[in-house]
Amino acid sequence: MFSREKNLVLFGLALALVMVGCAKAPEPPRAEQPPPAEAVLPPATPTVEVKPEPAAKLPPPTQDEVRGAVARVYKDTVVVDTNRFAVGDFNGDGSQDLAVVVTPATGMLGEINSEVANWILEDPQKIVLPEPKKAAQPMAPVPAPTRVVQSDVLLVVLHGHGPSGWRSPESRQTYLLKNAAEGGIKSQQITTVLKDNGGKPPLLKLRGDVISETLGAEPGFLYYNGSKYVWYPRSRGAESFASK
Repeated sequence: MFSREKNLVLFGLALALVMVGCAKAPEPPRAEQPPPAEAVLPPATPTVEVKPEPAAKLPPPTQDEVRGAVARVYKDTVVVDTNRFAVGDFNGDGSQDLAVVVTPATGMLGEINSEVANWILEDPQKIVLPEPKKAAQPMAPVPAPTRVVQSDVLLVVLHGHGPSGWRSPESRQTYLLKNAAEGGIKSQQITTVLKDNGGKPPLLKLRGDVISETLGAEPGFLYYNGSKYVWYPRSRGAESFASK
């Protein structure tokens, strides 16, 4: 009897040892992980709105300066009327331009009308204006080449370069305009032109100042459309234009 009880005790002890050996040892406590660091972004680059520099304040032109600026490009092909000129930013690039009335010099029509001349010869009255009431504009016909005759009165527009404008030796881009000068000319700011708007919807986009004058008893102005000078009669109505 004693031997049986002893065996039972030994069996129990052996079973306990087996169960303890099979039990999974407890995992050591995990170290607390630090929270993930927040991504550090580079500071945002401030956005700076770049605005064109305003045209420099220049002294009033002298007749000698006007005559010399025209001679820089046209040499002796035209005669300058130093009593009829105006300055302004006609192409809207922030540099002062010059507009001056000239006539062909005697014997210089060949050079003036040459296809390889250093100026753009055009007639602003041949440019077809957009129709204010039409969203889709028809393709404008290509005008015939402009030719100058000895009796013509012409308008030179010399685009300025840099802070010194048309006085700069680098100022050489120029337009020679026929049927664009009869009487006096003056420079007019867009803000002044737009006062005649009357609150009506604008259509035509202007850039720069305009050259105000009267052609064929019709008051109006010449404006630059980005590639050409165009005649705009006032009778067409101021509601068709606005500043760009």
